[in-house]
Amino acid sequence: MPKITKIEPVVPLVKPRLKVAAYARVSKETDRLMHSLSAQVSYYSDLIQKNPEWEYAGVYADSFISGTSMENRPELQRLLADCEKGLVNIILCKSISRLARNTVDLLNIVRHLKEIGVEIRFEKEGVNTLSSEGEVMITLLASFAEQESRSISDNCKWGIRKRFQKGLIGTANKHILGYQYDEQLQRYAIIPEEAESVRYMFQLFLEGYSYQQIADKLTAAGIHTIQGNNFQEASVRNHIINEVYAGDILRQKTFTPDPISKVKVKNNGEMPQYLYSDAHEAIIDRETYALVQEELKRRNAMMNPTYFFTGLIKCECCGNTFTRKKSKLRGHTYVHWICRSKKEKGRTCNSDNFAEDELIKICTATIGKDYESRIKAMSVDVSGNVHFTLKNGGRRMWTNLHLHPAKHPHTVTDVFLGKVVCGKCGTVYHRSNGKNRWCYWKCYGKQKHICNNVNFTDYQLRVISAHILGTSELYDEMFIRSIDQIIVLDGGDLKYIYKDGSEKIWRKL
Repeated sequence: MPKITKIEPVVPLVKPRLKVAAYARVSKETDRLMHSLSAQVSYYSDLIQKNPEWEYAGVYADSFISGTSMENRPELQRLLADCEKGLVNIILCKSISRLARNTVDLLNIVRHLKEIGVEIRFEKEGVNTLSSEGEVMITLLASFAEQESRSISDNCKWGIRKRFQKGLIGTANKHILGYQYDEQLQRYAIIPEEAESVRYMFQLFLEGYSYQQIADKLTAAGIHTIQGNNFQEASVRNHIINEVYAGDILRQKTFTPDPISKVKVKNNGEMPQYLYSDAHEAIIDRETYALVQEELKRRNAMMNPTYFFTGLIKCECCGNTFTRKKSKLRGHTYVHWICRSKKEKGRTCNSDNFAEDELIKICTATIGKDYESRIKAMSVDVSGNVHFTLKNGGRRMWTNLHLHPAKHPHTVTDVFLGKVVCGKCGTVYHRSNGKNRWCYWKCYGKQKHICNNVNFTDYQLRVISAHILGTSELYDEMFIRSIDQIIVLDGGDLKYIYKDGSEKIWRKL
């Protein structure tokens, strides 16, 4: 029998010290908060260095930065990088909201650090991220912190709008070409030499020069932006359309719909705007400015012509309007009407798109050929149905059956056998499988080369038949009891003949 010797684990004589760091943050630049940040740094530096079991790894502090996002927080990024390098074992933090107010960001940080064995201790909440109940508690508390951030944002916005209404807010752009903001007078003051450059720019515009031509002339004359750069097409346009040169100020041109992402979007009427008329001395007189506005309208009409549907269709998913989108693919030009939110940065929408020719057919089929003179307003609901409000007060709706999804379900239906007849050549439609495995119903006359009437997939016939019968899906027994025959008219319209002799027609767009 072999001799067995028990080997005891070697206990180190000196327990290695844990590398401990702290993280602090303040979001606004005020004397009180700067004192708070300084106090946090001193407190944690003293706390860590007094503990004989800890090794001081530093205090990382971000100042004047919001906690709703990970971006632009250099000290937090540096701390996470040092954790990756093994330079930190424990992070001390005053509260969860100091690390992050965004629940997703917070959990990503906590889980990643947990994977590499780094612990975070939140002093206010008494939470340790490596404990079993730590993540559950953090998820709940972070949700509260995020909601608090939204509430604070809403309160701040409310206060700002109240001050907008009273004209109590100055301007963020203290120096624009031609003006310097006077903090004492709380208004713009003209810079004479720069004002001449502005007048020259407006004069060229009224003489018919394009934005790029104006930019080139300004550069040739040695006139630059306030940053010292050459003018570009976009910067010239921004100056020409700026109401400030007529002595006015328009507030809330943009807004931030989500306080977490903080992405600014253009205000297209979602929020109120405030126009301060005669807020300061004008560089461009009212008469000249009015001529400029007319010229702007003329040029915009040439570049962005209006169409019947422009501004007419409202999206019920997000409240925005539909806009025209033109695109090219493989040499073909396609025109669609889509929700404007899909084109704006930071916004999205799940509403249906419509090809322009499809939209015209929908209007014609639902309202008539004179639809342009009869329609007052249109809207698209979450199901893709198009609602019409007529000028005489009437209402109509086109039901979107979604007959052309990217991938049809593969259905095979027996009840259509012998029921579908071609109205063009009189032969019966028969069932066949296509190359894409969809089941098709085709006029038998096509095999004899005597007919070219429209094909339908089995899926399309099922959806259309259910719509005709007023049900959400096709029930075979109900169809057999109700429908005697389906006649495919020339062009693709379907005439349903009921057992009692009545008829109903479905119009193909």
